[in-house]
Amino acid sequence: METLGLDCLVHLDSIMIYQKVDYLEVFVGFSSNRRYAIKSKPTDQPILYAVQDNGFWSREFKSKYNMTIRVINAAKTDLIIVSRAKHHDCCEGPKLDVFVPPGNKIGWIRYHQGCCWDHLEIHDPKGPLMYKVIPLSAWKDNKFKVEDSNKKVVGKIIKMYAGFFQEAFTGADNFKVEFKDANIRSKALFLATVFFIDALYHEGYKMPIVVPHHHE
Repeated sequence: METLGLDCLVHLDSIMIYQKVDYLEVFVGFSSNRRYAIKSKPTDQPILYAVQDNGFWSREFKSKYNMTIRVINAAKTDLIIVSRAKHHDCCEGPKLDVFVPPGNKIGWIRYHQGCCWDHLEIHDPKGPLMYKVIPLSAWKDNKFKVEDSNKKVVGKIIKMYAGFFQEAFTGADNFKVEFKDANIRSKALFLATVFFIDALYHEGYKMPIVVPHHHE
C-alpha cells in the first residue's frame, strides 16, 4: 500500500484539525502565520502539525489564500506542501497545488464562484476532476460534502464550534474531516482543502469575483 509517508492516516476514517489561537491578532490586529494540530481524536496527541510559511507582507496585504502551508510530523519533516499555484489565469478562481511529498504534485484545488452556489474542485495533476467540495447550504460555510466524479458522497468537511471566545474574538477555527474508504492521496487532498476553506471563508477575506473556468 502506497502511504506517501503519511502512515498515520492509513487506518483513519476521520481527523480533527485544531487551529492555534493567535493572541497577537486578538490584541494587536496583525496576524502571525497560522498553526494547526491534527489529531485522530480530540483527546489524543497530535499525529501531524501544519504551519503557514509566509512573510508579514504576504499575510497582511495579499489575499488570504496566497499562502504556503507545510504539514509536518513530530520530527519536523515536511510531508505535505500546499501552496498557491504559480500558473494562474486572471479569469480563474483561486487555485492551490498540493505536493506529497514535497516536489511530487498529487493534485490541485480551485475555488469556483457560481451565481448562488460556490464550490471547490479537486483535480488530478493532469487535469481530470476527482472531487467536488460543495457547501451543504447556499447560506452557510460550515459544512461541506465531498462528491466524486460519479456524484457519490465520499467525505465531509465540518467546521466545529470552538467556544464563544475563540469564535467571537479570534480567527482560529477547528475542523473535522470524514473520509471513509479514501486512499492516502485523497486523504491528503481533503486535508489540504480544509486549509483552503479556512483561508477563503474564515480568515476575514471577502471572496473574489471570478469567471468560472473549467479547464486546467
